[in-house]
Amino acid sequence: MGISRAFIYGDLLIETVAIIDGKIRFAPLHFKRLTQGAAVLNFQLPDNWSLEYFTQLLATQCPGTNMRARLITSRSGNGFYVSNTNEVTFHVDYWTLSKPKTVVNEAGIFTDQLKACTSLSNLKSGNALMHVLASQHAAAMGWDEALVLNTNKRIAEATSSNVFWIKNGVIHTTPLSEAPVAGVMREALIAHLQKQGLSVTENVLDTATLLDADECFFTNSLNPVVSVKKVQSKTYATELTDVLRKEFIKERL
Repeated sequence: MGISRAFIYGDLLIETVAIIDGKIRFAPLHFKRLTQGAAVLNFQLPDNWSLEYFTQLLATQCPGTNMRARLITSRSGNGFYVSNTNEVTFHVDYWTLSKPKTVVNEAGIFTDQLKACTSLSNLKSGNALMHVLASQHAAAMGWDEALVLNTNKRIAEATSSNVFWIKNGVIHTTPLSEAPVAGVMREALIAHLQKQGLSVTENVLDTATLLDADECFFTNSLNPVVSVKKVQSKTYATELTDVLRKEFIKERL
């Protein structure tokens, strides 16, 4: 086509991973998410596709032991909306891994666009216009982050993170049916908290519920537990969030 399908149609999946001391953090979860996303998009993965294939794909060209890597999996071939093949091409970019963010001083709510509640919304794909616009709006408003609403006008996620909130000692996060990206750290943290015997529930999150919460934090694979200090006029405590972050460091999740 001259210009790749990935560029024209956003026909791709993205896995952004942290490589720490030469090891891919949450490699099985990233592999599982990519495999599931490929099935949704009818991607034809290599016949020998496996966790080992996935890790070698990221490791063979990695220029260091502590890196941020972005694996792009895109549909190959020519054609317009219908490609002449469902086989895929892989591309990996690397950056030096930065110190994880621990605090968002202020987040706001982006209301100009709404995210559809479909299975496509759970994919980490090349269709990120919603998050581009939300991030631009946050920058214009002087916020560190923006919260994205779904078509039910409830909070789905932040621009690059899943949202958790705490009320009366109970930790909550939005279910996948509310249109957040199926975050790898979200899944890992839920499993860890449940293993520790802490109560974790999936609930819808409207603005009133968020502003009534005791604490709020964001998670993604590069920034595992990020305290949110303020949303609109609400200022949050960070006591349990700080404990969770210290546990993460100790357990090296």
